[in-house]
Formats: sequence, C-alpha cells, structure tokens
Amino acid sequence: MKFMSLTLLSLLITTSAWGSVKAYFNQNSSSSYIDPYRKMSRSGDNLEAVLIDGISKARKTVFVAVQELRLPLVAHALVERRKAGVDVRVVLEHDYNFNVLTGRDRTEGEHEATKLNELRALVDANRDGKYSKEEMDARDAVHILKVGGVPLIDDTSDNSAGAGLMHHKFVVIDGKTTIVSTANFTLSCIHGDILSSSSRGNANSMTVINSTNAADIFEEEFLQMWGNGKRGNFGHNKTYRGPQTVNVSGTRITLQFSPTSRRYTWEETTNGLIGQAIATAKSTVAAALFVFSDQKIANVLEKRGQAGVRMGVLVEAKFAWREYSELIDMAGLKMLSQKCTYEPDNQPWKNPAVEIGTVGLTSGDVLHHKFAVIDSKMVVVGSQNWSDAANYVNDEFAMIIENPTIAGQYMNEYLNLRKRGRIGIPKTLMTEIKRLESECSSRGIISN
Repeated sequence: MKFMSLTLLSLLITTSAWGSVKAYFNQNSSSSYIDPYRKMSRSGDNLEAVLIDGISKARKTVFVAVQELRLPLVAHALVERRKAGVDVRVVLEHDYNFNVLTGRDRTEGEHEATKLNELRALVDANRDGKYSKEEMDARDAVHILKVGGVPLIDDTSDNSAGAGLMHHKFVVIDGKTTIVSTANFTLSCIHGDILSSSSRGNANSMTVINSTNAADIFEEEFLQMWGNGKRGNFGHNKTYRGPQTVNVSGTRITLQFSPTSRRYTWEETTNGLIGQAIATAKSTVAAALFVFSDQKIANVLEKRGQAGVRMGVLVEAKFAWREYSELIDMAGLKMLSQKCTYEPDNQPWKNPAVEIGTVGLTSGDVLHHKFAVIDSKMVVVGSQNWSDAANYVNDEFAMIIENPTIAGQYMNEYLNLRKRGRIGIPKTLMTEIKRLESECSSRGIISN
C-alpha cells in the first residue's frame, strides 16, 4: 500500500539493496543484561548497549538528536569518536542542556526538580552531597560532551525561547545506520531510576535501520535543525516535508517529521499519516501510547471499529483518564475539565466495543511507548505522541514499518504489557465525571 495524502504531499520512494531493520525493547522478558549503573541483573534488551555499539563503529559522522541525554557511557563513546576524528554533533532540547552545577536553579516545576534530583543522584557517586570534578568527568553526560569538545546546540539556537519541544530521539551514523527510539537517553527511560532497585525503566523501544536511504532522510532533518552550528532551524523554521518512503531489503518504511503548519490539512500532517495507516486496518489494531489526545485519530479508529476491526489501546496511567484523553471518547463517555468545559469537537463513541486501559508498571516507571500494530504486519512508531502539540509544535518523527516480523515483535510487547493491564473504565473515573458534572451544574457554567 501507499501512504498518499489528499493534496500536496510528496512521496519519495527509494530502494536499498543492502539493509536491515531490527527492534529492541527494554522490557523484553526473553532477554537480560547487567544494568551498568546499579550493577544488577534484569530482564530486557540493553538499549544503551545498542547505542554504544552503533556509535563505536562510526568512521565519519555521528549526528545525535535527542530531547535529553544523561547516559555517561554514551557520552564517553561520543567523545571517544570525536577524538578519533569523527564528525560528532549533538542537538538537545534546551530544557535539558545543563550539567549538575548549571542546573541548580532548574526547580520551577515538579518535573524539572525531579530531573535535576535524578542527575544529582547519578553524579554524586560517593553520596557526600558534593559534585567533584572527577565525578562530573565520569558521570555527568552534558559536562562530558562539552569538556570533550563535542559540538552541541539546543533549540534556542534559532534565537527563540525554544517554545516547542525538540522531542526527537535518533542517531545517524556514517550516513548508513539510523538508531531511532521512543526512549530519551536517560537512566529512567532505559535502565531504571538510579535510586530505585525495583525500577525497570519506562517502557520503550528502539529500532536500528541499516539503510543509506533512510539515513539520508534522518540526516536531512538533523542538518535542518543544526543550521550552521550557531543558528539552528527548529519547529516551523524547518522546511515542510511530506511522507517519504524507502524500501529496505523488502521492508517499506515511511517517514514524516513534525511540526506541520496549520495552513496544511490534517491529512498532510504526521498525525494524518498515522491516521492513514490506521485506516488500512482490516482485522486488528493494538496500541501502547504515552499520550492519546488527537481527536481525528480517534475518529479514524472509531470508523475501523464500526467496520469490525478489533482494537486494544493502552495509555500511560498519568494521562489515560484526563478530560482530553481519547480513551474517554472510546469508552463512550465525556468529561468536563476543571473549567467546566468539554473538549472541542468531542465525539464519544456510540458503540465502544474496544479494549482500553492502562498498564501496572513498577512504581515510578511509565508507559512511554508510542506504537500501534496494524493487522500484525505494520507498525506505527516514533517519537511522536498522538497529540496536537506533537503534530503542530514539537520537532518529532513518526514512521510506518511494513514488516510482519517487526510487527510480531511489537505485538509481543503489547501482549506482555496487556498481562499487566488494568483493562476497563475505573470506578474513580465515573466518580470524578459525576463530581464535575454536579459541581459545574451548581455553578451554572457548563459549556461545550
């Protein structure tokens, strides 16, 4: 099948005689490794080892675009390649472009304070409450990169305040190999929280694509953001590109990058590409998502459900039952916000015959996936959450992988998560819906 939008979208199809695609999962129950920081055996694929293996093979270039980079071993690997004469460059989200000392004032919110506390715990190896040069040289990734001379910019280099997130998670190596991830390069996203022996990390995947054609597409995205190394191009300063398709030894991969200007139709956006993939479903859709708030994707799912497609959708518990979550629609419900308003264009499903719920992970770990498996032969995955912000504001990517083997691996991940699923509508949700209706009615300010 071809992913064609209604108008204007370009579709570049290129073929590679050489290539491979392989997926990894940090919650994989059939493999195990030793966590290099907490020195403990745990189940899962070592995603950091995948990164280091790819970086260590670089001979010409390593281009890294990731929201947050806190893995010391990755930082050391990048510095080593830089010293070997490899062109190494890093783009970060500005909110995370700090070391343990320069980040001391980054406590404006709970999330920021948590991130800083995690970094402090990682760097302070002897737990004396101080951060020596030796500790920073060994364990503070941003410090390691800068001291090691690795060129690094963030999304404020375009002279903006970096209003949108630079939410990418990819590495391009020698113009041949691309490592794409749903995980940020942090302990909490890959191995587990540094101060919690029970944590197994946020549930994430990583895909390695050996293809010059795929690498070319990701490299173009990186170089648009990099600009001249002093002034980058982020968000809507980048050139709009529609979906591009490559053939990697028989595996079709379609890629698109965000954000998209609202002057384009939704069908021309990255979420529109996701919607087009879902619209092809004939039998099943199984999704595991961090956030799901795009109404139009939900509408596409509803149409496929009406056509008899069986569905399962798992969403991170922190976001699953908020008023903007499309799980509310899928349950056939509607929920007022704290301001006594309903979500615009809200469309509760009339026949909510779908499996929905959350996943019971270890305390502190979250469902960070952004994938859907369609008909056991196609996977939607990337950095892109299924939200308006991802679609219209952030630097993101989504890709469609047409490969039954890869789809089977992602389906196994879904089924393993499903075993820990909390399926169905929680009683607390119904209680909250009734409370808001009563409170807003008494105030006389319910509005659509």
